Amino acid sequence: MLRNRSASNPFKKLTWRDLEDWAGSKIISRGKSYHKSRAVQDLARKPNGALVAWVQGSKRYATEVACEAGKLVSNCTCPYGATCKHAVAVVLEYLERLKNNIRVPAVATNDRRFELLENGVGEQAWDEEYDEILGQCGSEEKLKTFDASSFLEKQTKAQLISLIKDLAQRYSSVSEDLQDRQNVSEGNIKQLVRSIQMEIRELTSEPGWTNRGETEGSISDYSRLRKRLQGLLDQGHADAVVALGKELLERGTQQASMSHDEGETSCAIASCMEVIFKALAQSSVPPVEKLLWAVDAELQDEYELCHGAEIFWKQKHSPAAWNDLAEKLMERLNNFQHTTTEDCFSQKYHRDRLSDWVIHALDKAGRKKEIIPLCEQEAEKTESYQRLVNFLVRAQRFKEAEQWIFKGINATLKKSPGIAAGLRETLRELRKKNGDWLYVASLCAEDFFQHPGLDSFQTLQKAAEKAQALSAVRAAAVHFLEAGKLPYNSPSWPLFRTGTIDTDKRCGNTYPLTKTLVDIAIAEKRLEDVIRWYDVKNTTKEFGWWGNESWEDRVAVALADSYPERSIAIWKKVAETQIGLTQPKYYAVAARYLRKINRLMIKLGRAKDWQAYVSDLRIAHAKKKRFIEILDGLTGRPIVKG
Repeated sequence: MLRNRSASNPFKKLTWRDLEDWAGSKIISRGKSYHKSRAVQDLARKPNGALVAWVQGSKRYATEVACEAGKLVSNCTCPYGATCKHAVAVVLEYLERLKNNIRVPAVATNDRRFELLENGVGEQAWDEEYDEILGQCGSEEKLKTFDASSFLEKQTKAQLISLIKDLAQRYSSVSEDLQDRQNVSEGNIKQLVRSIQMEIRELTSEPGWTNRGETEGSISDYSRLRKRLQGLLDQGHADAVVALGKELLERGTQQASMSHDEGETSCAIASCMEVIFKALAQSSVPPVEKLLWAVDAELQDEYELCHGAEIFWKQKHSPAAWNDLAEKLMERLNNFQHTTTEDCFSQKYHRDRLSDWVIHALDKAGRKKEIIPLCEQEAEKTESYQRLVNFLVRAQRFKEAEQWIFKGINATLKKSPGIAAGLRETLRELRKKNGDWLYVASLCAEDFFQHPGLDSFQTLQKAAEKAQALSAVRAAAVHFLEAGKLPYNSPSWPLFRTGTIDTDKRCGNTYPLTKTLVDIAIAEKRLEDVIRWYDVKNTTKEFGWWGNESWEDRVAVALADSYPERSIAIWKKVAETQIGLTQPKYYAVAARYLRKINRLMIKLGRAKDWQAYVSDLRIAHAKKKRFIEILDGLTGRPIVKG
């Protein structure tokens, strides 16, 4: 909302804060770049004070900015439409002219930009001479939407033939499409398939790449291939499409593996694979072979090329087909060969994926009793203990589930700690359901000593309370945070080692763990302890400060009502640290904390102290132009001073 604006010119007293509230910091930054590059052309004012200009971006856009009912509003023919970087650039250009006392002319009533803005379309290679002619004619006729069907229906056969021939000569894609249609109509399917095959090979011959910083790149355009595959399918040649899909997947996988983009190449290939899976469902391939084709495609896919497989899997497949698939995959699993060229993890990963499909096929075939024995067989081979445990829990075979949990933890604790951690979590949930809170609390204690923090502390407290051991557990946990001493040898410690984790192995923490102690004190609203441990933290040397501003902010927020001076001091420290990093993105971070200082000082009736602090910042950082702009926004200074 604009504040205290002049009725004659509401732009004159705009502040950077006004612009940020309107457009956001990112768009303002881009708008500044456009303004500095002199992208704003032919700036003019409407009778109501609104600004109109051309802004040169990737194309030339017509842009309008006005102040309506105290708010900035804009319209632009760019794809963004409103509140865009072009609009910001127009405002900045106008403010610069105000500052330099440069007159901005009134816009002509028949200006071409009005028509473009009203119709919401960008300028398409507009000829300035034509613009001038229109101006002389005073034409205000609106652009009409072109109705292709109506136009074509009015043409004679000879005219249509002439038009198509002309388009085919101008555009190779039209000529190629006509060739495809001719091949289909004349039954030359082999020739069409060969042509599509050559296109696949051409498209996949080079890896895709993008350079975001330079807005450059080279990504193969698969849109025409998709149309050709769909056309071939529409003509009833599903088998041919499936055959082409095999080569597309193989070559596409290789291309995706070599590409250096943000997934554009994979997405383009995936769009074509959707057609392949549609064709697979319609093909004459035997049911089990269809399933096997899709499974192999999924197993081969490392780059999310097979999103379209969902189309195929949603089809209804008979239990007999699933049964045949299970047999084929089981045979493949039994004959799974470990290669010397593949590392151990990769071998386990590929075997695990294959066994997942065997299990899925058994389930669909109604052979559920075979699933758990298979999972038991595979658990030790691929460390898939969690999968086995999940099936045992679903079958309510809890005792066996726990046995496999312990077996899995022992097998994976050192070499695959992530798997062991997941098994411990499942064990904890099982013991919760059984009401064994002493065991649950013991597991939570081990987690806390391994990874001390507010969350693990609170989880431990809840479990200890359920186990009726809260007082002793809390005292020992707090002592651990202060001194780093484990309580297992203490006679007052009510919990035990579960044997599911190495309790003597801990991270190399330096005690006391002041940040965790502060976090706990904040959560429990013990403000004196917050201050005490915060001060201890500031007297100890910790490696690095990065990312701590959010934690410092939490402390300041917690203290603001009862200890406002401490909060102000903390926010000042955080803000000044960010300012010292001398980059605009850090100035924006600093601004968040300066606003908090401002609000609190005003609340305390210390407006003069705030002004004095801002004045000191201006003097200390006078050469940091971007930061001074942010200060101007915070204090409500107009962008155009005087």
